[in-house]
Amino acid sequence: MADPHRMVTAPPDPKGRLVSIFVGAVLLPSVALSVVSFHAVPKQAEATKITLHRHADRVLFYVEQDLERAARARAFEAARIAGTERLLEGRWQAIQQALVAGGFGEDVFASLRLESSSPTRVRALLGETAREGLRETLSAIDVEPGAEEETLPLAGQDSEMVGVLRFRFSCAYVHGRLIREYFEKEFRNPEQSMVVRVTEPNGTVVYENAATPEDVAFEVKRVMTSPSFNGLKLYLRYRGGTIEDGVRRWAVAKTLLIVFIDLMLGAGLLLVYSNVQREARLARLKSDFVANVSHELKTPLALIRLFAETLELGRVPSEGRAQEYYRVINKESQRLTQLINNILDFSRIEAGRREYHFERADLRPILRDVLEAYRYPIEQQGFTLEVEVAEDLPAVEVDKEALAQALLNLVNNALKYSRDEKAIRVEMRRAGERVLICVADRGIGIPKAEQRKIFEKFYRAENSLVHETRGSGLGLALVRHIMEAHGGEVQVESAPGKGSTFTLVLPIQRTVS
Repeated sequence: MADPHRMVTAPPDPKGRLVSIFVGAVLLPSVALSVVSFHAVPKQAEATKITLHRHADRVLFYVEQDLERAARARAFEAARIAGTERLLEGRWQAIQQALVAGGFGEDVFASLRLESSSPTRVRALLGETAREGLRETLSAIDVEPGAEEETLPLAGQDSEMVGVLRFRFSCAYVHGRLIREYFEKEFRNPEQSMVVRVTEPNGTVVYENAATPEDVAFEVKRVMTSPSFNGLKLYLRYRGGTIEDGVRRWAVAKTLLIVFIDLMLGAGLLLVYSNVQREARLARLKSDFVANVSHELKTPLALIRLFAETLELGRVPSEGRAQEYYRVINKESQRLTQLINNILDFSRIEAGRREYHFERADLRPILRDVLEAYRYPIEQQGFTLEVEVAEDLPAVEVDKEALAQALLNLVNNALKYSRDEKAIRVEMRRAGERVLICVADRGIGIPKAEQRKIFEKFYRAENSLVHETRGSGLGLALVRHIMEAHGGEVQVESAPGKGSTFTLVLPIQRTVS
């Protein structure tokens, strides 16, 4: 008696276990890495936001430095035009006249004066027309809080301090010209990605390189402290949106990328796992196929040998019994031939070398020969056979041997998979432009979910009664291939415990593809 545990338990699968270990070894670290990455994204986003804010702060810092440097350069140029004598004497009206004559307007400076302990050297310094030898320092000395003027130290070639230029630009000049000229000519703004606004302490806009809607906030702010720019405020924002929005988009994109990579990795692992599982299952089915075919070969061979030895030893009680033995040997040899043909045909189909020879033929002799071949096992196993053949059957273009092989497989299955009710019904009739050959039994039946799978090679239904019966798993696959070659099909109607009906559908006029 079959072991129930072995019937319901899958055989051990070392390859499957190895694949499971491999998948786990790859998947678990990937999941752990993904979890760590998910937790790291918010921290990276916060660090990125801080970095971008610092960058914006540095931009405004450099803007302030550049504006102060431009102011000192203009002041130095004005000092050269005004002349040392006027600056040292502090004659403001004369200084103004000299500046106007030199191209400076009247409203440029609020104050401009020179302090020096060495007028001669300052005169020589400011009188030079070439700057190659001039070591003037455009970096202002630290301005004390509350100072009303900016200071520009002047030094000669020997780096010795020779004087200090003190100045302060007028608000009108700073607001109306100096700031605008700097942003339009000197400010580096790649792709105009930054919007900078300059305002007075009361909020009045002095300059803005792009309009900003009222509901849009600036990212950073800086208050200038030098006397010429005292109280002016610098604001900066980015055109593409706020830093917060940019960091949020970056975090979402990073998260989606992690999810996408995980999905791709999971799909790849699932594909590898399913492919290896399918290959392992196919290998197991092939192993079962070899075992089942071996058993299928041994059964007819044992009967042939038994009856042949009985006849050879002369132990036959009568001539009638001898003829019966001959018939058994003949039928079992036919069964053996059918099994071998199934294997050979399957091999040809797999190699793409299966050939069919079609000719118009009467189907009734083919059916009769098939049933005659199985007459002995049908009678010996106690089956009742009912055959119904219509009278109006036309000749059909078929391969006789292939069609007979398909019918033999269906009848053989009806015999093998019937238990209590042993009855087989075969019907052949015309239905429009088709001929239907039906083989029905009252056997164990096939679940609906498996009725498509049974036509796959090596497949055998998941039923303990099926696995108790030896079979190659090739019969129905061959039947389907034969019917498709004829331009027809094989249909099945079945229910567990109520038997099965297989129908071969043959077109009367075969369509050549």
